[in-house]
Amino acid sequence: MDQLLLNVPFTASVMDLFRDAVVVTDAQGIILQVNKTYQDISGYTEEELIGQRPAKVKSGRHGDTFYQAMWQDLKSIGYWEGEIWDRRKNAELYPKWLKIQAIRDSLHQITHYVGVFHETKNPNPSFHERERLANIDPLTGLCNRRCYRENLIQICHDLSPKEQFIQLYVDIDRFKDINERYGYVVGDDLLTIFADRIRSLWHEINDNLLVPIGRDQDELLARFSGDEFLMGFRFLKREGIDVDVLLQRISNALNAPYKARGQTIHVLSSVGMAQLHVDASDGDELIAHSEAAMYVAKQTGGDGTMIFTQSIRDILERKRLIERSLISAIKAHQFELYYQPKIGGLSRQVCGYEALVRWNHPELGMLSPTEFIPIAEETGAILPLGDWILEQACQYAKRLHDLGFHNLPVAVNVSAAQLSDPGWLDRLLLTLKSTQLPAHLIELELTETQLLNDIDHSTDIITYIRSLGIKVALDDFGTGYSSLSYLRNLPLDTLKIDRSFVSHLKEGQESYDLAIIKAVTALAKQLGIALVAEGVEQPTQEKILTDIGCDQLQGYLYSKPIPAKEFLALCLRSLAAEDA
Repeated sequence: MDQLLLNVPFTASVMDLFRDAVVVTDAQGIILQVNKTYQDISGYTEEELIGQRPAKVKSGRHGDTFYQAMWQDLKSIGYWEGEIWDRRKNAELYPKWLKIQAIRDSLHQITHYVGVFHETKNPNPSFHERERLANIDPLTGLCNRRCYRENLIQICHDLSPKEQFIQLYVDIDRFKDINERYGYVVGDDLLTIFADRIRSLWHEINDNLLVPIGRDQDELLARFSGDEFLMGFRFLKREGIDVDVLLQRISNALNAPYKARGQTIHVLSSVGMAQLHVDASDGDELIAHSEAAMYVAKQTGGDGTMIFTQSIRDILERKRLIERSLISAIKAHQFELYYQPKIGGLSRQVCGYEALVRWNHPELGMLSPTEFIPIAEETGAILPLGDWILEQACQYAKRLHDLGFHNLPVAVNVSAAQLSDPGWLDRLLLTLKSTQLPAHLIELELTETQLLNDIDHSTDIITYIRSLGIKVALDDFGTGYSSLSYLRNLPLDTLKIDRSFVSHLKEGQESYDLAIIKAVTALAKQLGIALVAEGVEQPTQEKILTDIGCDQLQGYLYSKPIPAKEFLALCLRSLAAEDA
C-alpha cells in the first residue's frame, strides 16, 4: 500500500476536508486514495479499496458501451460528469452524481484521475424510487422475481417475428451442502459472487452479439429464489446463435472455482432453457418450462444443461395432473397400501413388514411412490396422505394382532414435513388410540437427511416417541451424511442398510460394499441396534448377510410388496411352517 501512496495529489488531511466522497486513481485506474466519506457511503474500508479498480463497486446496471464512452471522454477531454449506479459492500444499489477530472503533468500526460460524487437518492423516496427498491434483490443487486416477471411480460408483448428470446433457469447444485459445510455467511458471499459472474457473463454475451438489440434495456437477470437465477437473451434470428454452444459456455463459466472469505469453493450448476413462442406462449409458462428443463438436468446428475423438449412437456403435464388430483385421490380411495415382509436372518420366518403406498390413478394407472411422494412433499399433500397411510397401516396391524400375530411390527415411512409439523405427533397418538394398536407394533422409518435438518428437534421427538414404546428406524443408512457421531445421541431401534450396498455383494469376493456392511453390522451390535438389509435378491446375498450377522433381511428374494390379502396369506404360511 505504501508504494501505491507515493506521488498522490492530496494529503490525507486534505482528502478529509471534502464533504463529498473522493477517490483518486492512477492513470491505469488503480485506486490510490479514498476519503472517509467514500468509505462511509460504499461500506468498504480503505484497506479493501486501495490497489483495486473502481469496478469493484460496479452495480452491473450499465453495459460495456456506457463505460467505454466514459473512458473515451476522460482520455480525449479529460473530464466526465453524470449519474451512475454503484453497489455498496452489502450489495445495495444506489445512484450517485459523479464528476471525474484527469490530472496531467508538465508533459500533458495523464497521471491521475480524481472522482468526486454525492448520492442522489432522495431521503424521502418517491413512488418510483420505492418501486425500484421493491424490485431489487438486496443480497445480489439483481432483479427479484417480481421485477423479472414484469420485464418478461413486456418482452413477450414487444418481441417481433424477426427476433428470438431464450430463457435460462440456473440452479446451483447441492447448495445446501455448501451452506452446511462453510456456513451461511460464506454461502451468502458465494451467492453474491455467483450473481456477479452471471451479470458479467450476460453483458459479455450481449455485447458480442452481431446486431445489438435494445442495449438500453434493463438487465434480463434475476435472483429468482434462494440459489436459483434467471437469464434472458433477446437477439435477431438471423444471428444464428447456436444455443448448445451458448449453454455450454455459460455452464463452463459458472462452474469455475469461486473464492469466498478465503475459501476456494468448487460449484456445479444445472441450467435449463426454453424459447418464447416455441416452447411457451407467455412469460410464466416460459419460466416454468425452463425450470422443468433445469430439473431434468439436475435429475440426470447435475452439472449439465437441458433444452426444453416435447418429452419434458409430457413429464410436466403428468406432474401437473398428479398435483391436481393428489388431495381428491385420498377422498376417492385411490390409494392402497402394499406390504413387504422382513425375514429373520436366522429363523427365515416373517418377523415384521413395511407398509408401502401405491396409487391406482384413474388416468395414469398404478403409480409408484417414487413418482408421487416427492410431488406430495412439494405441495404439502404429504400431510393428509401421511396421516391416511399411518391410519391404514395401524388398522391392518391391529387386524393381524387380533388374528394372533402379536410380535409382527409394521414399519411406516415418515417424511421430513410430517416430522416438522407441530400437529403430527398429536395425530400419531390419536391414531394409536383410535385403532387400539399396541405401541410396540409400529416402527417409524426416518432418513438421515430428515433427522439432520434439525438434529436437536429430531432427538427430542424420537426420545418421546420411544418412551411410548414406538420403535424408530433409520432408513437408507449409508446414502446420506453417514456421520457416526450423531448415532451416539440418537435413540434408535433399527438401522436399515441401503439396497445400493447389498446389490453388489458376491460370494467369495471382498469389496468396498462388503467392508461397509461389516463395519455397520459391528457398530449396530455395539450400540444395541437391530440391523436390516434391504434389496436382497440373490441367495448368495442372503448367505453373506446372514454370515455377517444381519438381524433381518428384506427384498424380492422373499417377496415384492404385495396387497393386504396376499400378505396375510404369506404370514399364515410362514406361521404354519414355523409350527411344523
